[in-house]
Amino acid sequence: TTLIQEIVYLIQTNFDYESAKKVDISERYSFLEWPTVNLQKLSLNQTNKSRFFKTHLPPEFFNETFKKAKVIYIYRNPKDVTVSLFHFLRSINIELTYSGPWNQFVQSFLIDEVYYAPWWRHLNDYHSLNDSIFFVAYEDLLTNFRPTVRRLAAYLGKEKELTEEQLDKLEKWCSFDSMKQNPRVNYNWFRDWGFVNKSFSFFRKGEIGDWLNHFDVEQSKSYDKMVSTRLSPSIPPFNYGISSENQQRLYDFHVKKPPSQSS
Repeated sequence: TTLIQEIVYLIQTNFDYESAKKVDISERYSFLEWPTVNLQKLSLNQTNKSRFFKTHLPPEFFNETFKKAKVIYIYRNPKDVTVSLFHFLRSINIELTYSGPWNQFVQSFLIDEVYYAPWWRHLNDYHSLNDSIFFVAYEDLLTNFRPTVRRLAAYLGKEKELTEEQLDKLEKWCSFDSMKQNPRVNYNWFRDWGFVNKSFSFFRKGEIGDWLNHFDVEQSKSYDKMVSTRLSPSIPPFNYGISSENQQRLYDFHVKKPPSQSS
C-alpha cells in the first residue's frame, strides 16, 4: 500500500521530508508492471542511492532479485481487500474498470477471476519466503504503528537511527487524514490524467472492518472457508476488526432473525 511505501521511503532517506514534499510517490517508486513516466528506461547501476520499486506481481518474477534486495510484503484481511478493490475498480475509467454488482465481484474473487489472482496463492508464495523478506499486516500498521515500524527499521538496518521524535513525526505524517490531504501521495493527479472519475478518492476509508458494511453472512462464510482451506496454516490469523466470537454471534443473529427484520 501507499502507507508502507511512504514509511519505507522516509526511513531509507533518513527522514528526508523535503523530498517527500516535492516529489510524487509515483515518481519516487517505479511501479514495475505499469508503464509510468519514470519506468521508460531503468539504469540500475547509475547510483549508489536506494532505489524503490513497487509491484503486485507474484514472487516467481523476482527469484534472483530477492537475493539482493530488501523486500517488504504487506497484506490485509481478504474481506477488506475485496471491498477496497471493488470500490477502486468502480472509480477508474480505463479498461481495468468494473461496473458490475457487488455480489458478482465477490464470486469473481472467490473463483480467482480478479487481477493478480489467485489471492491465496499470492499470499502463500510470498509467505514461504518469510525468512528473507519483511512480512507485515496492514492492520498492524493501524493498531501497532510504533512496534511495527521499529521492526521494519530493524529489517532495513536503520533501528539505531530511529528516535522517539522521529516516530512521533512519522506517525503524524502517515496518519490516514494526513495522507489523504497530501498531494504527493493521494493520487489526485489520476483525475488530471483522466484515469478516474471526478468523485475518486484513493484514500477512501483505510479502516479495519469495512467489510461488515458489504458482506452478507454467506459471503463472509465463503471467505472463511477459503482462508481455512487454501491458506498455509503458518500465516498469522487475520485481523477482521471483530473477534471470531463476535463474528459467530453476528452470524447467529442474522440466521435467527425473522425474514421481516432482515431486509
